[in-house]
Amino acid sequence: MSKETNIKLFENKKGKSELSEKIGQLKKIKTNNPINNKKDMKKQVFLTTVVFLVSICAMAQSQEGSYEVTVRSDFSPTISDAQQKINEKANIVDTGTIKKEVTYNIAAPVYSTQFVPEPIAAPKVGRDQIARLYRNFIKFGLGNYWMPYLDFEATNLRSTQYACGARAFHHSSWGKIKGYAPAHHSDSKIGLFGQKFFNDYTLYASVDYNHLLATCYGFQPDSLLPSPNFDDYKIKARDIRRQYHLIHANVDFSRNSPKDAHVFNQFYGIDYNFLTDNNKGTNEHQLAFKTDLNKDIKVAKITYLNIGGEIGVNYYRNEWSLYKNIQTVDLLPINPNNVTFNFKPYASLNYKEYFFKTGFNIVTLFPNGAKAITHLYPDIQARLHIVPNIFTVYAGIDGGLKRNSYLSYMQENPYLSDFLLTGFMDEMLRVFGGAKVGLSRSLSIGAKASYSAYRDMPFFFNDIWKTVVLYPKDKEDDLENAFVVFPNNTFHVLFGYPNLLNLHFDLSYTYKQQLYLTLNVDYNNYSSTGNLPKPWYKPAFVGNLDMRYILLNKFVFNFAAFLQTGIYYPDFVEVMPSFETNIRAEKMRPVVDLNFGFEYLWSKRLAFFANVNNFTYQRNFYYHDYPSHRINCLFGVKYNFGGEETKK
Repeated sequence: MSKETNIKLFENKKGKSELSEKIGQLKKIKTNNPINNKKDMKKQVFLTTVVFLVSICAMAQSQEGSYEVTVRSDFSPTISDAQQKINEKANIVDTGTIKKEVTYNIAAPVYSTQFVPEPIAAPKVGRDQIARLYRNFIKFGLGNYWMPYLDFEATNLRSTQYACGARAFHHSSWGKIKGYAPAHHSDSKIGLFGQKFFNDYTLYASVDYNHLLATCYGFQPDSLLPSPNFDDYKIKARDIRRQYHLIHANVDFSRNSPKDAHVFNQFYGIDYNFLTDNNKGTNEHQLAFKTDLNKDIKVAKITYLNIGGEIGVNYYRNEWSLYKNIQTVDLLPINPNNVTFNFKPYASLNYKEYFFKTGFNIVTLFPNGAKAITHLYPDIQARLHIVPNIFTVYAGIDGGLKRNSYLSYMQENPYLSDFLLTGFMDEMLRVFGGAKVGLSRSLSIGAKASYSAYRDMPFFFNDIWKTVVLYPKDKEDDLENAFVVFPNNTFHVLFGYPNLLNLHFDLSYTYKQQLYLTLNVDYNNYSSTGNLPKPWYKPAFVGNLDMRYILLNKFVFNFAAFLQTGIYYPDFVEVMPSFETNIRAEKMRPVVDLNFGFEYLWSKRLAFFANVNNFTYQRNFYYHDYPSHRINCLFGVKYNFGGEETKK
């Protein structure tokens, strides 16, 4: 502390002593005056208090301004371990604990409740949604090229006891194709069916008759008839006509059982086909018996285990008017009588998202007068539901024996020769796999692939030995002036041993019951056809597109597109001068067929329709020298009648 500070402290002490002496003098003066003792008592106290307070304030003011601190500039206060102390954690040691017991009681409140049910409103019952049935349906139309169309159906109404009905159908075309032989065509059908419902079984029976007329118009008469005498000769439609008569009948007897009933499932069926043509003495019989017996067995933690088997017996008989009582033609067996017996046991297992099926198929062939031949095929399949009802994959291995019959040939190609070799197509092994995707209720997509090895697969080729005799006009018995032509307008059958790779894609889409779309695409790759240069008349690519759109429940628009390409046909070339015939593979033009249809729904009973086929005006060839009409139209009406009244 400096000298200036000490002097001021002394001065403060001196001032304080002088103030004390003045206060003492005042006290003496007041005490020695007796007159004012009583009156001035209060004043004395008041003055004393004021003087005391004033003195205190003066001391405070004097002290407040009388201290000075001189700090040297070279002094800097620091704490050496400040950062360490800041980072240290506080350590609080509790030396004593206080325990206090707390007791409490919970009083449960009681609330008064009252339930008052609300009245339930009566449901709104709309109009009965059961669709009205009609007993009869008729569709009639007429188009260019003299194309009448008729379709009539009659059935019974609702019944829990039985169902029965009949159908009559006819469609024909009598038009001509410029530059070609008469191209008449006709397809007529009539049939009956009946079904009886029992408590546990259902009995079904049907019988049908089909008449098919096909004119083998696949040649150009100008290239065959002698030009000098062209006007004297004419190829008549009856000379190149093929007529087929088919009678079909079947009887089925099956057991009615729910899916999860775990009962003994039974099916028995008899099927018969009789086919004949306009060549008297040519016919084919097919009689088949089939039964399928299986049972669902409950197993722990397994949805179901199904064990069963199929047994079938088939009888085939062919007779040809040209080769009666002949067993072979050019060392090839005709095989007029054949019997096959097949036994197919299997077991399938369905566990959650997994499905497995295993079995085999034994087929024994009993040819006419020959030793029995037995074929064994696997029957294995696996399926996995990756996302139930949305995404499924599957794969398997199988095979089988199929009859190459006159009926199967006719259904694929009606322009046939008078005699065809029949037999059996042996699918020795087929490996397949695929996937199904259901993205929604409206959209589904499927894709699959298969690879098969075949034996005796039939392929059509033009019959170059088929002849047609031409007579002069109005002189059908004039053999001297008649001559023979080779129109190459019918087809024989050759057998090959191909391996077939098939890739398939399909798509189905529905939008609000207004738009319906279906797409199917197939790619076929034939290899190792054996003695055939190419797979005759087998397309490499086939595509189908069908669309239907309903506008305002009154207008229906239909569109269909068909495309096939990669078809080869045999071209017969004569090599001069030896007149030997060589076969050369020629590729056919792609087939593009676009069709449009329109329908106006006048009412639920009456509708009008119009169809325009091949509206792009293409000349399509499905077989060599068999062109189609460039465009054809069909206009008609549809009508339902004989219905029942619905509930209102």
